[in-house]
Amino acid sequence: MTTINLTYRFSNRFDFPQLTELENLVWNTENTPAEIRYTSTEEYAQHCPEGSQLLALSGDRVCGAFSYRIPTHLESNQHVAELALAIHPDFQGQGVAQALMKEGEDWMKRLGKTKLSLRVMATNPRAIRFYEKCGFIRQGVLVNEFRINGQYVDDVMMYKMLDD
Repeated sequence: MTTINLTYRFSNRFDFPQLTELENLVWNTENTPAEIRYTSTEEYAQHCPEGSQLLALSGDRVCGAFSYRIPTHLESNQHVAELALAIHPDFQGQGVAQALMKEGEDWMKRLGKTKLSLRVMATNPRAIRFYEKCGFIRQGVLVNEFRINGQYVDDVMMYKMLDD
């Protein structure tokens, strides 16, 4: 349960400075195969336009962002949303991720999505435990999928059905 009073809304251009900072702080070689570094808010806006992310906020401060993409353009795959979740380090371990995941799942249901999927690197056991706590199930492992700093890293594929 969250210990912070959170509000939720979709991203807008005024959030881009905080979202750029969030992305640059969160993603590293422990949790993504290639570090994500945005050099400007304009570059960030091209990747994540206004309204494309659900935000958790404490006052005016962005605590976390939930985003998704459709894995393919196939009509038969439109029920699936591949998610990404980023929580600002200042707000990790305070229930923000779980609260934002719940809001994100509700958003996906409203969009008619019935399956959430994600990929998480095996070098990120904290995230794997979190996703399992949220009801995600491992559906496969891409063995030695990445080679980072001379080491092979497995990519764990997980899913959760929303049509329960």
